[in-house]
Amino acid sequence: MYKKLGFTMIELLVVIAVIGILAVALLSTLNPLEQIRKGRDTRTRADMSQMLSAVERYNASLGYFPWQTLEGQDVNVGVPDIGFYKIGGSTGSDNIIGSSPLETLAEALARLTETSEVKSSFVDRISGLSYPTTYMFYDDEVTGSSVIACFTPESQSFQKEAFDRCKAGVTAWSSDFIGEVYGSADRPCPDGDATSYAAGAFDPTSTNEMVCLP
Repeated sequence: MYKKLGFTMIELLVVIAVIGILAVALLSTLNPLEQIRKGRDTRTRADMSQMLSAVERYNASLGYFPWQTLEGQDVNVGVPDIGFYKIGGSTGSDNIIGSSPLETLAEALARLTETSEVKSSFVDRISGLSYPTTYMFYDDEVTGSSVIACFTPESQSFQKEAFDRCKAGVTAWSSDFIGEVYGSADRPCPDGDATSYAAGAFDPTSTNEMVCLP
């Protein structure tokens, strides 16, 4: 007759300890909180891409953008019609477009539902207070004007991407994206031009650069 052999208490404790060490090492490598933040940033970027596509389709269909009432209308004379006005994460006068007509960016974007470019639930979601802070920019005062959407990322990988684009300087951004312009501190590269960024290294504990599309 053979005697069944089992694990001793010491062996079990050793196995449990090894599994614990491997689990801690895995969590340290993956950083689950960072993965969650990266997932949220990825979703926000996809939403901004969808919104930009809807705005361009609206313009292609009607000949003007949803914040305009006719082709070529200059809502804000002398400055960009939309100068980094907030879409989500805020309310109040910081997202007012021009003075004629006087309306919020969210109200202008709601017109996208009139041509079924997006669902009303989508516009409501990205305009909500609980949504990450996002911005729109449309400079019709320069040649080759275009619509740009930006957001402030949460994850380090997206923050690094935004920092590197600021560091690239004029090849990536015009002066409208640098520092305080048009009386607002909200800019994709708030710390200055490429020279300012080249002087320092990326610091994930102190970053406020924005990711912008396109």
